[in-house]
Amino acid sequence: MASLIPQDFIDDLLDRVDIVDVVDGRVKLKRSGKNYSACCPFHEEKTPSFTVSPDKQFFYCFGCGASGNAVGFVMDYE
Repeated sequence: MASLIPQDFIDDLLDRVDIVDVVDGRVKLKRSGKNYSACCPFHEEKTPSFTVSPDKQFFYCFGCGASGNAVGFVMDYE
């Protein structure tokens, strides 16, 4: 079995990064109230249904249901 990354390390990493910076480096986000929005990078769409919440530090797509934190976004995107 491959060694897993300790959960404490992942939690510390998530405390140090801002999901808006992580996502905006890959998908151009636009301010939408207190959140940010964009067209989802995980499926084809014409109108933005992908949102990023800086307060809650997570992303969610109302179109395809993709969701998660900054680490999950990078894993799914890459």
